[in-house]
Amino acid sequence: MSMTLPQPRIDVPGNKYCIYGFGFDHTSNDYKVLRMVHVYYAVSPPQAELYKLRTGTWETLTGADNFGKYSVPANMQAFLNGASHWLVLHILASGSRKRGIVLFDMCDEQLRVMKLPDNIRLSCRVKARLGVSGGLLSFMEYNYERQDVNLSCSIWLMKEYGVAESWTKQFTIDLKAGWRFGEIFCFRNNEKILAWNRKNGKESVLFLYDPKTHRFINIEGPGINAKDYLRSNSTLVESLVLLDKENSMQMCQTCLRKCQLCDSKKGKKRRRRHARAREG
Repeated sequence: MSMTLPQPRIDVPGNKYCIYGFGFDHTSNDYKVLRMVHVYYAVSPPQAELYKLRTGTWETLTGADNFGKYSVPANMQAFLNGASHWLVLHILASGSRKRGIVLFDMCDEQLRVMKLPDNIRLSCRVKARLGVSGGLLSFMEYNYERQDVNLSCSIWLMKEYGVAESWTKQFTIDLKAGWRFGEIFCFRNNEKILAWNRKNGKESVLFLYDPKTHRFINIEGPGINAKDYLRSNSTLVESLVLLDKENSMQMCQTCLRKCQLCDSKKGKKRRRRHARAREG
């Protein structure tokens, strides 16, 4: 089941871009969509609005005025503990930049800043991604000589949520063989990493990396093709939420009546069989 959201209130002219967050508020049993509109190459606060499934409308969100000095380079959220997280660049008064994390709590509807330790926060010259691995916030950073030549990839985990000192480097992957990581999916059972990207400029491939043996294992084959899927890293959880409540309730009631009618017919057949058995 799907639904189309109503038109947002805030317009996006040519010099602006949008950042989206999506998550579940367990306190009100509601799904919410956050939309932040930023101005390209400008130190100015974003405009923000929030859509709630319960009300079906966009609401202007206050509190974003304090985040004008934070630039969100990529529209990629990491949802954990009821909050959407984005990796940001904090633009200081001196003009220098430090990495940080901005999060939006879906329950209290507040924007907050989460600190990174200095050894991560100062490494702004490397490519970085934020994600979730094994129920923990993860941070991946590339070290390279040139934009197209990666030397290594380091993966960190936040062992205690919200505590900057708990960031722990899990391992560093040597990429001199020409492999490059795109999206990463962790296999906790066998401690291997499933990922995809290009190797030596060729087509995208799907592979496993074993941190213990430092081996890259190509798993492409019939029915497994990286360029056809695995283009985004998302966590999906089953739910019984009714997006279109009015029509959904009608559908459920119709199904219920059909089931009751079916049970009634089956009951009549059983009674007839029992009656014939007694007569025989």
